[in-house]
Parts: sequence; C-alpha cells; structure tokens
Amino acid sequence: AADKAANTVILAAGPVFIVLAVGLIGLATTVYFTVVFPYFYTWDEDYIWTKIYYYMGLIFSVYIVACIFFHYYMAIRTKPGGVLNAGVEQSDSDDPTIQDLFLELEEYQEFPKTCKKCHLPKPERAHHCSVCRKCVLRFDHHCPWIANCVGYFNHRYFLLFMTYLVIGCFYFALVGWKPFLLSLEETGMWEWSMPRPYMALSFLLAVAIGLALGGMCSWHYYLIMTAQTTVEFYNNQYARRTAKAKGEVIAVLQK
Repeated sequence: AADKAANTVILAAGPVFIVLAVGLIGLATTVYFTVVFPYFYTWDEDYIWTKIYYYMGLIFSVYIVACIFFHYYMAIRTKPGGVLNAGVEQSDSDDPTIQDLFLELEEYQEFPKTCKKCHLPKPERAHHCSVCRKCVLRFDHHCPWIANCVGYFNHRYFLLFMTYLVIGCFYFALVGWKPFLLSLEETGMWEWSMPRPYMALSFLLAVAIGLALGGMCSWHYYLIMTAQTTVEFYNNQYARRTAKAKGEVIAVLQK
C-alpha cells in the first residue's frame, strides 16, 4: 500500500518536476546571456578577430541551449513504447481487439511470458513500470523529471538531453566563475541588470547539476556500451551474486 501511494505521488508530481526543471534551466540561460556572455565575449569594432570570436561563442551558446530544450521536450513527449504496439509509438487506446490478438498469439508459444501485473504478453526486455502501471519496451527506469518512462523510443532523447545539459553546465562554470566571484561582493561595480543573487545561484546550480548529472550520464553511456538497461544491470548483478553464493560459475548474457 505504501509503495502504491508513493508511485501515485510520483506520477502526480511529474508536471511539477517539469515546471521546476524548465524554470531552473531558464533562469540559468537568462543569467548566462545577460551576465556571463557579455562578460566573457567582448566586441571590439577595431578588431575582426574579436567579432569572429563573438559570433562563434554566440552560435555555440544558442546551439547548446536549443539542443537542451529540444531533447528535453522530445524525452517528455515521446512515448517509450508499450507491449500493445512493438515497433510503433504507443497509442493511448486500450482497444480490446489488439489485446485479444496478443493473447491469442501467446497460446502458440511453448512457454509464453506474461506480465503478472497487467496480464498481457511480455516481450523480451520489456518491464512493468509500477508508476505508469504498464509494461514498457526496453524499460530503463521511470524518470519524474520528464514525467515519463525511459524506454525504447525516447532513450536517445533522454541521454542526449543529459549530455547537452552537462556540457552546458560545465561551460557555464568555465566561463562564468569570474562574474560569480563578483556577485559575491557586497560592494563594487556590477554592470548588469540581473541581480547578483541570481548570478550566484545560477553558477552554483550549474556546478551541482554538472557534477551530479555528469555521473549519471556516464553511467548510461556505460550501460549502452555493455548493451544493458538499468533494470538488466541489476538483474545481472543479482544473478551473479546468487550463483556465487551457490558456488556456481555462470556467464550472464547481456541482451
């Protein structure tokens, strides 16, 4: 009962997490273009190289921000894929004729796999999400920050969102540390319209997210290189520990 209540809260809080994420990223983006960018990239009419450097920095900055928001949007809006439509994006329709077809096909299998919770045929690498209460193709995990499961169709968007966000955070910290130090001074010149506390908050936020998300991003790249999802990794580790406790030596196949 407690797990069910927790899953219900996670599902209901999804939009709140999205608004919070968009707000924090939007704040850092605004601070970057109003404080950090003008400080780091100077414009000098007498030198062509400063203009080239300025435009290169502007293009790079806009590109990173666009990629962050695009992949975040796609990770949210793209359905991960369900058992009723392997190979196409999942529909919200619960057409009983489609379910009947899967159940009929299941009868022809010698050892059919059926989900014990949603009572539908369970394709290989599918897993039941206790938050969404349905099976998801190549399920990795349910992420409250996108109010969605990370699965077959949106895993690439989720990973690219994290990748670009980590790049953006570290770049913000790299070029914004001097304005950050200036923002900590109670007195002294402050040439920008953005208040000092916003600059300080954005810098600390960029460092914290860059470090935390960098580790998570690296973890997911490791899973991709070893052809595993998060669920499969822990299942494989459990199988190894169980075999070792029994004195057995097995090779856990990675799908």
